[in-house]
Amino acid sequence: MKYLIITADDLGLTKSINEGIARAYQDGIVKSISAIPTGEAFEDALKVMKDLKLEEIGAHLSLTETKPLLASSKFYKDHNRLFFELSLGRISADCIYSELKAQLDLLRSSGIRITHINSHEHIHMIPEVLAIFVKLAKEYGIPAIRYPGGDRPPMIFSPSEIYRYLIISYFAKKTKNIVIDSGLLYTDFFFGLLDGGRLNEESVVEILNNLKHGVTELVCHPGFLSPEVLDHYSWHRGAERELFVLTDKKTRKAVESNGIKLITYREFLSMKR
Repeated sequence: MKYLIITADDLGLTKSINEGIARAYQDGIVKSISAIPTGEAFEDALKVMKDLKLEEIGAHLSLTETKPLLASSKFYKDHNRLFFELSLGRISADCIYSELKAQLDLLRSSGIRITHINSHEHIHMIPEVLAIFVKLAKEYGIPAIRYPGGDRPPMIFSPSEIYRYLIISYFAKKTKNIVIDSGLLYTDFFFGLLDGGRLNEESVVEILNNLKHGVTELVCHPGFLSPEVLDHYSWHRGAERELFVLTDKKTRKAVESNGIKLITYREFLSMKR
């Protein structure tokens, strides 16, 4: 059987992103949502969670792009800068642990069960950071973690895309044993990292048509554009396009014609018991 978890990341980043995720969840094929506690619209995200009557949520923890919760934590523009600082030993594991713990505490205060953990810009693919994610997941009783391994090759074979694919593949291999040894659950397959921020009808249908038997997670970033998004989160410029694809009847038809069952993380966990 082909099972698919379609997860919308970044609930809480901006109000317009929140509105788009809510639309994709209510009118589209999104069945899972991950919230970012450091987002500027996290308070609005709490309202969205309540309005949608969510019974589960993913913890989308961040060390980059958004401002940290703790005054003692540092702010990093992107994952490249974070990796550079880590490689020079300028960031302590204790500092990272404290910041991510504060984020989990804030998300847990919503009262909604946290079923899975992942990260903004997939910084948990860095082995030193992944070890902290695993530790926190066990402390907070979070049963599943995202393992972004095995994503499909880029559709556009430009030097930058090939480089990105090789880097992602490298870190996926370095972290696989850590994930396996952790005892945390993860899906059989994963898509959406290389297409992050720019999913379109062609790429989504191609993924659906070639889905394998087992459980797959497809991560997406739907939303509405706003000055906040355009000025501060340019990576989300394709948010409305993704929202259109995720709510389009043609996409739902592709799900049905391929015999795919859309599930939540909670349903995935029940299958593993």
